Amino acid sequence: MYPYTAIKLKEQKKNTIKDYLGAAGVFGVSHMMMFTQTEHGNYLRIIKNPKGPTLTFKVDEFALARDVVSFNKMHKKRTKIFATTMQAPPLLIMNGFSQRAENDPLKIASLMI
Repeated sequence: MYPYTAIKLKEQKKNTIKDYLGAAGVFGVSHMMMFTQTEHGNYLRIIKNPKGPTLTFKVDEFALARDVVSFNKMHKKRTKIFATTMQAPPLLIMNGFSQRAENDPLKIASLMI
């Protein structure tokens, strides 16, 4: 997420979510993304500061960054298309959200994202 991150914000074992929310205003943080793991699965929370909505998504599958790099190195030798695949950032298309009701959860999610 760099450069739009609070680089000087340091993590310690004794910190809680309330500590980060309190420091968010000082560092100019408007959104926070948290990954949590429970016995039921992995979750992503997107929090809007201050007093904004919190979105929670369940993570079904994920890949580690080192796995993606390893996969790309392995297939780089086999294909000539690789040169164009990683040159542009990923594209996110948010279409069809404008016609939803004001309190619709998908409308709120599209505004947050």
